Order: sequence, then C-alpha cells, then structure tokens
Amino acid sequence: MKRLWHTLLIGAIGGIVIGYLMALGFSTFFNTTYLFPSNPTFVSHWSSPLAATQLSTLLWILIGEVWAFSSWLFEIETWSITKQTIAHCLCSYLGMTPLAILCGCFPLNIRWFGFYTLVYTGAYIGL
Repeated sequence: MKRLWHTLLIGAIGGIVIGYLMALGFSTFFNTTYLFPSNPTFVSHWSSPLAATQLSTLLWILIGEVWAFSSWLFEIETWSITKQTIAHCLCSYLGMTPLAILCGCFPLNIRWFGFYTLVYTGAYIGL
C-alpha cells in the first residue's frame, strides 16, 4: 500500500509538471502575453486567469493520478498481462474521459464523444 501512495504522489507531481510545461509551451507557441493554463475558451469560463490556473492545476493533478494508478495495475503480479492491459485501458479511459470533458478538450455531445472514443481506442491499440 505504501508503494501505491508513493506512485500516486509521483503521479500528482508529474501531472503538475507536464501540465505546466504544456501550458508554457502552448502560450509561447501562440505568442501570448501571459500564461494560459488551458485554451482561451476554458479560461474565459472563470472569474480570472488565476482561478482558471488553480482549477487547471487540480485537473493536472487528477490526470497524473489517473495515469499513475493505471500504471500501478501492471505491478499486480497475480494478474495475467491480458487482465492487466484490459484493466489499464478501462481505468485510464474511465478516468481520462470526464477529465477531458472538464478540461474542455471536446464539446459535450455524442458525436465528439464517439470520435474521442475511437481515437482513444485506436491510440491504445496502436501503442
């Protein structure tokens, strides 16, 4: 159990670092005058850029946690590799889907949800 908590802590830190670096990279690429924690539409939903950054940081932590926990599933030695892979796929899909919606990665409608599911499944199988 101690190993799981360590994995989750590393996931939270990794989520913040990767999220920040991506925000910094996109803000630099689009030549903005200040750091956008996410796309401008997402930022406009909040009272200030600070509020958007605070929520983005929480979302980055949760995204890191999803990937850290799902990778931890591969350490369950009593499971077969097939069971580990299926559990990883389901855990990461079920964890990332609501977070992707909250992050504003795609509009909330069945067409975009279907497209997201196809891309996710294709990328997972491809990797």
